[in-house]
Amino acid sequence: MSPLRAWSDPLAEHIVGTYFALRAAMAIMAVGLPLLLVAWSLLDPDLPVLGSMSEYYYSPARDVFVGVLSGTGTALICYRGHGTLENGLLNAAGAFLVVVALVPTDPPGQSDFGLRMTVHAVAAVAFFVSFAVSVWRCADDTLDPSRDSERRIRRYRRAYRVVAVVVVVAPASALALVLVLRQGALAVLVVEAVAVMTFGVYWALKSYELRGTELAEQP
Repeated sequence: MSPLRAWSDPLAEHIVGTYFALRAAMAIMAVGLPLLLVAWSLLDPDLPVLGSMSEYYYSPARDVFVGVLSGTGTALICYRGHGTLENGLLNAAGAFLVVVALVPTDPPGQSDFGLRMTVHAVAAVAFFVSFAVSVWRCADDTLDPSRDSERRIRRYRRAYRVVAVVVVVAPASALALVLVLRQGALAVLVVEAVAVMTFGVYWALKSYELRGTELAEQP
């Protein structure tokens, strides 16, 4: 029996609802950020579509960029992982994401890879790596062979592995493109968007998995 069931139903529902709301917020912010930035450029004739998400720090959309990344990073730190390892990795990922938000990349058209750019790039890579390791190592800890079917476990485990790979390969590809091109480009923006949106999709997927688990545990 879930420990929450030892408490009153309204309190348990409130705690579980808050927990799922935190996941939903991270999913919405992550999936929505690239779409919102591009939409801003399409609606503002004075703001072209920039070469990377980070370059929007120097645009009128700066507050949106910084606010969403800072909010998502804070949510990751507040979120309690399922176990010490996951909790520590997500705390680290959240802290790195706040650094990405607050330490800007070089302005559009400039790429001297000085200290500021280095800190931004390292923090971004560390964020994705920390998150990917947490997904690869810990995401399927909530799956239970005594309760979940083998097919369900295999399906979610495969999906989590795909998420972990994408959130490492996509930003690594974006960084490689920047190093080769020495500036942002549409390809960089697209690859970054894929990585960030995959992060958001993971939280929606995880919520769906746990909702199914919650229903399965009900008498």
